[in-house]
Order: sequence, then C-alpha cells, then structure tokens
Amino acid sequence: MKRRKNNIDMKKRVSAKVPEKSPVKTTAKASARIPANRPIVKYVVNAQAPKQIVLLNNEEKNNPAGEYRTKKHDWEPRILMVLDQFNVGGTETHVLSSVRELLRRRIHVVVVGKKGEMMDAFAALGCPIYELDFVTDNFIQNFADEKRIVAQMKQILNLEEINIIHAHQIPSSHFAIVASEQLRIPLIFTVHGHYSNNEAEVMKRSKSLVCVSPSVLKQIPVNGVATHLIPNGIDTIQYDDRPYAQIDLSRELGIEDTAPIIMYAGRLSWEKADICKDLIEACRQLRKEQYPNLQLLIVGEGRQSELISDLAKEVHKQVGQDFIHLLGNSLNMLRYYTACDVVVGTGRIAVEALSCRCPFVAIGSKGFIGPIHPGNYETAWDSWFGDHHADEAWSVNKIKNSLRQVLNLSDQEQEERGWVGRNFVKEQFDIVDATDVLLDAYNDVIRNQRLVYEVK
Repeated sequence: MKRRKNNIDMKKRVSAKVPEKSPVKTTAKASARIPANRPIVKYVVNAQAPKQIVLLNNEEKNNPAGEYRTKKHDWEPRILMVLDQFNVGGTETHVLSSVRELLRRRIHVVVVGKKGEMMDAFAALGCPIYELDFVTDNFIQNFADEKRIVAQMKQILNLEEINIIHAHQIPSSHFAIVASEQLRIPLIFTVHGHYSNNEAEVMKRSKSLVCVSPSVLKQIPVNGVATHLIPNGIDTIQYDDRPYAQIDLSRELGIEDTAPIIMYAGRLSWEKADICKDLIEACRQLRKEQYPNLQLLIVGEGRQSELISDLAKEVHKQVGQDFIHLLGNSLNMLRYYTACDVVVGTGRIAVEALSCRCPFVAIGSKGFIGPIHPGNYETAWDSWFGDHHADEAWSVNKIKNSLRQVLNLSDQEQEERGWVGRNFVKEQFDIVDATDVLLDAYNDVIRNQRLVYEVK
C-alpha cells in the first residue's frame, strides 16, 4: 500500500470573469410583469454564461468554449431547473454540473430553490438564481404558502420566457407541476432514487422522466410516460488525479505521511449514517489488528451529525488516540480524493473518486457492493453503487475485509485499477455525452407539446 503524496499547497484560485456588458433581461420586463411592491427576485446574477472559459489541460484545447459536441435543434431551449433547496448533496451537485455544461453551450438556464450552502456555487456559474421557500426549515413541504409559491413560479416562468421545466425532487416539483399545467409549459422530472406509489403523482403528470440508473428505470412506479436513462455525468477533466490540486492533508490534520487514509463521504442521515457508524467500528478494528496509524476522514453533514460526533469522541476515549476527522460539508472534494488510499460511499461520490483514480468501496442505502473493479462495473452502474439496489446487506466485517483487501493491493495493482476505473467513468458518465442525451429528451418534449391537427 502506497499513498499518493504531494507537498503543494494550492492557494491561488482561477475563475472565469463574466463580461460587463452581457445583456440581461431583467429590469424592463420585471417592471411590466411583477408588482413593484412584491419583488420575487432575491438573488440574481448575470444571465449570460461566462464567455471566458479556463482551459484546465490539453484535453480541452480542441474543444473551445461554445464549440462543444452539440446537436442542432429546431428550438431555442430556455430551462428552469427546480431544487428543493441549495443544499450540499449528490442531487444538487449533479444539477450544478448539468447547468455548467448547458451554459457552456450558450443555453439559457435559470435555477430556483430555497436558500442553502450551495447557492453561491450556482450563482458563480453566471445564471439567474431565484430563491423560493419550497420547504420549511425542517425540510417539510411548504403547503401553507402554496398559492404564493405557485404565483411566483409563474412570474419567473413568464419573465425568463421558459419553455422547459426540469424538476429533481418531490416537494418542489409539486409546486412546479401546478405552474407547469396552468401555463402549459412541459415539465421533465429526474428520478434520482426509489419512490413509493404515493409519491408518484408528479411522475404521472410529467411529460417525460429521466432515470439515473437501470435499477431505477426497472422499478419506476408509473406507466405511459416517456422515460430516458441518462447517467449523472461528471466533468472528467475537472475530476482527475492532479498533484497541483492537492492540499497537504497530512500537515493540515496532523497525520503521519505513512498513515493509510480512509474517507467516507455522504449525507449523515438515515442509512448512510448507519454505514458511517459501522465504518468507524471497522476502522477501529483495523487499527488494532494491522494498521495502528490508520486515519478516517468523514466528509458530510446531516440529521445525525451530532450522533456521529459523539460516537467519534467515545471511540477516541476507548483507544486513547484521535484518528477520526469530522470535516463537515465540502464543495472541493478533489483535495480529498487525490490524497486518500480508499474512499467509501455510493452514487456520485463513487464516480468522482474513480475518475480521480482512487480505490473505491461501494456501500449504499440499499446494501453492499464492495471494492469496485472491472468485474463488477456493470453491477455497480445498475445499482448506482448500492444506492438503488444491492443483493446483500453490509456489515462491520464485510467493510473491514474490503478495506483490508484494497489496502493490501500492490502498487502496480492499485495503479492499474486507477486508470481502468477512470476509463470506465469516461466511457459511461461523461457530462458531455449525458448532456447530449438530455438535450434530445428536451427536444422530444417540445416537439410532442406542439398540437397537430388532422384535416378530415
């Protein structure tokens, strides 16, 4: 086992600047369509995508800004992305990546949701951001303000001249579908997980559905709605094992250079919090049996964050040494992927880690997949790395044995798995390919929306 090291502290950040004279359609229409005493735009930035794109490496030099592999459509897409809240999570990060790619193609995109940690990340893309309280502070659907929310959504749709609504979560999509039907603007819903029949009403009323894994597609609870299988794509140029993108975590966290580093990344709620608890116990046992200086990083927050924190303190008290590092939410996961020996998690975290050539152990809400290798790529994709389906449950012993197996790989085996895993991601989860298919789905919905009259 040999951890990849780096001594570069990246403090300088590069960003693309938005041209000052980009046309913004706001004030003139806003005064005509929205009452002056009831503004609904709480946070809006330049509506045009940045024209200056920073080239990260030679892979992008032959793909200048505005010249991506796009197909010509007979309509101009104007898309409203709808989120419950701008939280830090897999769905929100997926939407962020999709919006970034659509903006690169000079497509008009607007995003609406309740204020949260990721709002600034969306605003930095250079598209209009609207703030609506779809959910309460307790993450409950805001039925009390339904009339006001629907009215404001209709104003946004009118002001931004939207012709496609793309919803991603149940609470906010309830309000979006009402506005969609009243204004006759088609709505697409992306199914990011499994829903009960009681939650399927929005899917039945959608014009089209997007499923993010084969498992979700097989178990979708509605019939008669056009359905597309489109994986959650990532930018494989952004997610790669680059030494200059690393931060010296050993120095920052007081970790020995030779210590193996395990990372768990995920929302600390429900089953994923249970996975985290069992991972802590597995790491405690590994330290006792074979790796006395092993370190565990936990990235993420959730309803059970305090419980995980209390557990970590108790374990530290038992072993007489701190080795669990609770790092909270992070919008810069690259710094961890390139410094860890093993990443544990599911879903999008798996795709990002594999793209960075990092060994991965998949454990999701539905069960245990184990170390990811070419022999189980198909199973991993079908189940979204254990988040949508799994044939077996996880246990402390299975987690411990999986970590031991990966840590005991030779340098050559680890390197080979790294580049093969990255190729798998580039073939299956590239954001450019995923966006091509998504634009085709948008085009199908628009074409089917047009009324066809038969002359008899």
